[in-house]
Amino acid sequence: LKSNKAATLYSTDSFVVSMCAGPDGNAILSGHLDGSIYRFCFETEQSPRPSTTKLAVTPTSVPYALAWGYAGIVAAGNDRAVRFWDAEGREGQSFDYSSYE
Repeated sequence: LKSNKAATLYSTDSFVVSMCAGPDGNAILSGHLDGSIYRFCFETEQSPRPSTTKLAVTPTSVPYALAWGYAGIVAAGNDRAVRFWDAEGREGQSFDYSSYE
């Protein structure tokens, strides 16, 4: 990535629909059409090799909105639910707004 040229970071079997940067600027999250959320970590001095991890899955929706802070990750999608995970991908609280108009 230091060359300023286009490069493939990683590939999955589903289209990317959302993306956000990590709180430290060394990683990104990507939300995919199949409901999966992946974390890609860039090379750093502490981590000399890039890595990709399937972090979470939203089984009933497409994660169109993603945010990632030091406290964790939040995703919202077309099922009108907002879901939270900790930084390691363990599912936390979720709020279902499907009955609201």
